[in-house]
Amino acid sequence: MGLPPLKEEIMAAQVIDYVKNYKNIAVKMSDGSEVKGRINIMSFARLSDLMKHSTDKFITVLSEEADGAQKVVIVNKDYVVWAQTED
Repeated sequence: MGLPPLKEEIMAAQVIDYVKNYKNIAVKMSDGSEVKGRINIMSFARLSDLMKHSTDKFITVLSEEADGAQKVVIVNKDYVVWAQTED
């Protein structure tokens, strides 16, 4: 009988290659509001690829307030009218 795997071994098996590819974006919502900030499009080549092909229902936008504080905005893709990169 072998020993059960160590916690470190289990965690190492669950590590996924996480790609950081941030783009500055503006998102227009169906209620007329606009969200501006940065989004990680991960391994997708373009923002449109992320919006069309990602199975996630939400996107995470990192925005910065006027006082320099950072804010995280979780956006439901069903309510996005348009999104564009500002790079």
